[in-house]
Parts: sequence; structure tokens; C-alpha cells
Amino acid sequence: MNQEELIQTYGKDVIKALSSIVNWKYDDFNNVMLAEFSVDKQDQVLFTLQQILPVNWDVKTIKKAPEEVKHYAGAFSKLVKQQKLFSTNIEHHPKVMAAWWPWGHGATVSVRLFLTNTCPYIAKTGFMHKLTRIFA
Repeated sequence: MNQEELIQTYGKDVIKALSSIVNWKYDDFNNVMLAEFSVDKQDQVLFTLQQILPVNWDVKTIKKAPEEVKHYAGAFSKLVKQQKLFSTNIEHHPKVMAAWWPWGHGATVSVRLFLTNTCPYIAKTGFMHKLTRIFA
């Protein structure tokens, strides 16, 4: 299966639940399923997304998130103001995660459904790593 088919397979619950509200398309550049919508739909989309992917982080909480979250989300774990990252229980290594991205002009929001990093997570145990976690 190609990247798009994998996201559609593993993310079928998210795609199906939101398809009556938003239109999905595959974004080749970011390798994600993308839904862009106006802010008048954001409450409904956010509520639905939270039902399927109940674990989420924002710019403040991602700093204290388990390292596995950042590993699985890759570049999508670098959140800025008003962005969110959604997942199922991280201990079960989710196959997909979703990124919530409000646009700067305030009229549009997008949801990016992406495949998580498939490389096994290996915990960092060095002194510097432990020290930086204390001050995160």
C-alpha cells in the first residue's frame, strides 16, 4: 500500500467520522490526509476529533509529554500557539495521529491526519537528557 492508502486504512475512523463535516484530500507534500474548513465548523470538528483521538497536547503540554509522543509524531510534535496534537493511548503505539492547525488569519483551520513514526522508540538515558527534562 502507498502512503495515502495506509493513512486511509489506519485513520478510517477519523476520516469517516469527519467526512460529513469536512472534505478530505491527500497532501503529497506533507504525506498527510488534509481537511481544511472554516472556523464556524471548528467546534463540531474538534468535538468529533476528541471522541476518536482523546489524548491531546498543545504548545504548553507537549513540553512535558512522554518522549514517545514526540518520537511518534516527529515534526508534528513541534507545536506553536493554538496548534494541537491528537492521539489514542500512546502506550499502544498509535498508527496515526492528527495535527490541529488554525491558520494565522483566523478564518480557517486544518486537520492533518498522518502516519506515526514506525521506528521503535528507544529511551534516552543520559545525564544531559534527564537534566533537560527537569527544566522543560
